[in-house]
Amino acid sequence: MSGLQKTFPVVLGRRYAGVAGQKWPVSILPQPGELLSSWLHRLAYANGIPPRHFGTVMGLHAVNWSAKLDRTLPTPILDLLEKHTDVPRVDIAALSLVSDPLAQLRLPLRPIPSMELKEASQPFWLQFCPMCLAEDESPQYRREWTLATRVTCLRHGCRLRDRCPNCGSGLAPFRQNRLVGQRLCSFCYSDLARPTAKSNPPVLRIERLVADLLRLHSAGHRAPNGRSILDPLAQCRFPSNGLPPRPLQRLPLRERYRLFQRLADGDLPRTYAGSRASSRYWALIATASKSHVALHDKLATVVAGAANQGVVEKVPTIDLIDILKAADRVFDRKGL
Repeated sequence: MSGLQKTFPVVLGRRYAGVAGQKWPVSILPQPGELLSSWLHRLAYANGIPPRHFGTVMGLHAVNWSAKLDRTLPTPILDLLEKHTDVPRVDIAALSLVSDPLAQLRLPLRPIPSMELKEASQPFWLQFCPMCLAEDESPQYRREWTLATRVTCLRHGCRLRDRCPNCGSGLAPFRQNRLVGQRLCSFCYSDLARPTAKSNPPVLRIERLVADLLRLHSAGHRAPNGRSILDPLAQCRFPSNGLPPRPLQRLPLRERYRLFQRLADGDLPRTYAGSRASSRYWALIATASKSHVALHDKLATVVAGAANQGVVEKVPTIDLIDILKAADRVFDRKGL
């Protein structure tokens, strides 16, 4: 037996700190289009810490610590995240809404959501698509879900939610004190991925046209006379449940969907408060959306045509540049 006995050398391994250095045990990559706070919550879960306590790790003590970082990302926090993760500094900064070209149309960061804040007239800072959350391997929240112009998931065609379908509270993933992921409500722990109804096609067409206009704005394009594409979208004020007219970003999700439905049905906002030119601009968008083909649909048609010997079917549409020029004429006639 002794002749067959094998020996195994025992060597002293390097201490973990020497291997990992100052990095946190687990570093995860952000996903395309992900919001900074969403990535921070997933980073917390990956390292075994509930989001409610992860802010303390970074020296942040506000309950809504991560939501605030979406809007304001201090340099010391950016330094800390670069130091402790494997994500490049520029990629971390790009997840936030700092220096956001679409800031005028972002939903406002309201007081901390609580079980008492469930009024139908209250807009919440973050929306979500239940189907996206259900499909995500690690549930995450998208930057586009903070836009007031978004009421539908453009991928699934279903209506978004802005509150828990069970308890009615607004989203507060930063206060989650369990290691359960971002698919569960942080108040009642119900599943947020409960399906919603499909959005009406006319509403979806208006959304796609607005989304294309916002892409042009984000890419640096302006109206022919140099005016911002965003201004007429953000300046108009709309009535809501008998309350004084409010801008789009101050309306709750349900009211914004109803507004888009009215626009699609031809109830053009001629009498809405604010700039009359802004109201005309919304009316122009509602009319143009009936024959608009989204930019990504046009690209798909071109690619498909190139794959079929360059034959591309002509689709009669209203060009986005024509919309911008028409808006300019509206503004000029009003002396704006």
